[in-house]
Amino acid sequence: MNNKWRIVFASFAVSVMLAACGTSDTDVTEPDVTTGTIAEEPVTSPETDGEDDVPVAVEEPETDVMKDAVETQSDEQDYSIMVLPNYLLTSEEPGRDSLYLEEDSSLFMRIETMPKGEESYTFDELYENMQELLVASSDGETPKEVTDKAELPKDEGIINVKGAVVDSAEGYFKGFVIEREDKLVRVTIYAAEDNDHIKEFKQMASTIK
Repeated sequence: MNNKWRIVFASFAVSVMLAACGTSDTDVTEPDVTTGTIAEEPVTSPETDGEDDVPVAVEEPETDVMKDAVETQSDEQDYSIMVLPNYLLTSEEPGRDSLYLEEDSSLFMRIETMPKGEESYTFDELYENMQELLVASSDGETPKEVTDKAELPKDEGIINVKGAVVDSAEGYFKGFVIEREDKLVRVTIYAAEDNDHIKEFKQMASTIK
């Protein structure tokens, strides 16, 4: 064989060897990105302590029930009271007023005041007398003392307050005796049953000055 053919065969052998060497282990095992077979690491979100899953309670703003009340002076007694819309204050007789619901006059609060130092009763005596009044109004039922402070009239000018309630076949009756710096106040609420108006009467009673 002449030198020309030796050179051709040698070149061919080198080409085959180079092609074989160009196919590396990496080329064989490397996944083809076009086949979609690449194993992707799962994406995880940062761990939390669970606080984000707890619903946040939204506090509703407190409603000022007395914001539309109008200060009203008694015609017969030495006091004023904040009266809510749809209620009317009238004088029954000297020393006794009635505050009633205009749409239903059977739902009312009787108001009696007396100056301290000239009163016919002490605070405790007035409370005992109020209990007797509740017994008579309910046809003999025994009133229960109101022990929940949230159910009592409250105002920065109130020195002392006690209440009693009786729920009977004759109706629902609730009374409070309030001591202020210059006077004693007794209010008695008359209703067919316990309802939201009772709460409004109590709130108005706390403004008697």
